[in-house]
Amino acid sequence: MGGDIEPGEARAPLTLASIASRVGVSVNTVSRALRAPNTVRAELRREIAKAMEELNYVPNRLAGGLAGTRSDIVGVVVTSLYYSEFAAIIDTLQSSLLASNLQVMLANTRYDADQELKLVRSILSWRPAAVAIIGVDHHPKVSELLRASGVPIIEMWDIGGDIIDSAVGLDHQAVGAAQASHLIERGYKSLAFLGSVRENDARAQKRAKGMQQRVLAAGLQAVTMATKQESGHPDLGESLALDLLKRHPDIDGIVCNSDVIAFGVLRALAKIGKRVPEDIGVIGFGDSEASSCITPSLTTVRPDRENIGRLTAETALARINDGASRTVRVEWQLIERNSTRSV
Repeated sequence: MGGDIEPGEARAPLTLASIASRVGVSVNTVSRALRAPNTVRAELRREIAKAMEELNYVPNRLAGGLAGTRSDIVGVVVTSLYYSEFAAIIDTLQSSLLASNLQVMLANTRYDADQELKLVRSILSWRPAAVAIIGVDHHPKVSELLRASGVPIIEMWDIGGDIIDSAVGLDHQAVGAAQASHLIERGYKSLAFLGSVRENDARAQKRAKGMQQRVLAAGLQAVTMATKQESGHPDLGESLALDLLKRHPDIDGIVCNSDVIAFGVLRALAKIGKRVPEDIGVIGFGDSEASSCITPSLTTVRPDRENIGRLTAETALARINDGASRTVRVEWQLIERNSTRSV
């Protein structure tokens, strides 16, 4: 499923003359402030930096500094490189772009909004042919910079929000609702959402919201949240599950924000003698390579990562060639295995 949207309003990149005019100095003074800041007094440097910030100006790192020049680079900004979460997307995206003689410049924000801003500024300074970035929820200044850049922008992995230009991804609230429905239909009644949910992980938050809405619509008690703002790993899943069941021994269904977290949850349940799926059902997200190999095998959600990478490349190439902006909903599958009851 997919549809077209109107391109985000964009403008051609600004020049040094625009900054000079704003501050009331010569172009040479602005140039020196950028290239040899020690030759410009501190107060004036601050005025120039303020003007650049207000006008969303990004320096041009390309040789010659021509404002209209575009490189053969596509900037790709991800939020994590742990556990190969986005590896298949990047691999497929890169292969597809290389076929059109475009190179990937990869940046990892580590879910840090300030780091995202720095990395986007840096990528834009290379005058990329396009930018592909994880998510639709960004540092406000990032959204401003991307909208003002005049560069095709493709937001990946999520389509649930205000889209800058084009987007290719999942409806994460629908995923969360489906995870809850799967457990409810199999007789689980007291549900928890567990895992690593950092402040800027909007996708996990949307899945938790979709789960909560589905649970309340079914007339069940509200979802119990058991989360921490740190990197996801099995040890975190284990500690969160042990603490959760001490506080809420009635919990009989757990939705994990990732498969890696779910592996730790299953380990915790084995330690305390809880049977899976008889006593507690567990569902993950991501369908990692190990999910079908562990005992019990893990019920999870499989996003079509390769398709996201391919469609992002297709969208980027179309936008580079002045094609229309679009939003593409990518399908996903809920893979039922032994960690939840069969119907």
